[in-house]
Amino acid sequence: MKPADVGIAIVDENVIFRAGLVHFLSAEDAFTVVMQTATVREAAGAVGALQPEVVLVGVDRVTADVPEDLTTLRAAAPLARVVVLLAQEDPLAVKRLLTAGVQAAIPRQASPQELAGTIRGIVQGTDRIVLSVARSTLACLRGQAEPQLTAREREIVALVARGLRNSQIARHLVITEGTVKRHLSNAYAKLDASCRTEAVRKAAERGMIPPVMSVMIPPEGYEAAG
Repeated sequence: MKPADVGIAIVDENVIFRAGLVHFLSAEDAFTVVMQTATVREAAGAVGALQPEVVLVGVDRVTADVPEDLTTLRAAAPLARVVVLLAQEDPLAVKRLLTAGVQAAIPRQASPQELAGTIRGIVQGTDRIVLSVARSTLACLRGQAEPQLTAREREIVALVARGLRNSQIARHLVITEGTVKRHLSNAYAKLDASCRTEAVRKAAERGMIPPVMSVMIPPEGYEAAG
């Protein structure tokens, strides 16, 4: 590694994708891959000694533990810029990542040229943030629009409004109960709701599901979203 090179750590569970990143970045002038690993927690234990300038992190879905893991990673390498490669984009996920202190969030399918440009951009200044997101996501981040439920999330919240339990919704939609809980959890976050009744009320008020005339929802705690 030459003194002027940008040291890069790569974190991604997909071995083939990770190998592709290593191959591309190693061929770029002024980039040196100093480590690669599968998980953020593994990286947090190693970056302290290496202190890379940039950490690339592949994220399939921004679950609740991802921001916490990224915060731990940044504590281990406080000078490193964190670039997240997102497989799924939504405003809530991007907000969580920015709160965790990442410097860039771009699609996982971004071109090699876009990735290289992002890395070069964030190393030029510590106050620089790079986002490559849809206009609708950017509008939500600016507070110009509310996060929208996906078609499946609307469908599940509408079934909750009819009084169906998670197990019944799963059978009705021919999906697993775990998938129902995941969609409900995402809907809760987007609606800023803490329970089934509140989620149904807010979704109906915002026109995301048909107006609810009589909600027959199981008592609180009868069946949680997650």
